[in-house]
Amino acid sequence: MLSCKQVATLASQYLDHDVSTPLKWRIRMHLMMCANCRRFIRHLQITQTVTKNIKVDEQTPDSEKIWQELQQKIRQESKQD
Repeated sequence: MLSCKQVATLASQYLDHDVSTPLKWRIRMHLMMCANCRRFIRHLQITQTVTKNIKVDEQTPDSEKIWQELQQKIRQESKQD
């Protein structure tokens, strides 16, 4: 079974569907058994979603607004647990 450190290292590739099928299943097995890693993956996924919505043409993104949106999404996800 993969360790939490290995799953954290592979998390971005996993979310980007950039891992082999056997490795994907090993990660999924770990996630079934580890609540901390599930939470980590979910928060990373939220971060990716929020950052994808940032408009590229903005000269200086409002980092405070992004931080507030990210905190709000994490709070919403945490309430669902």
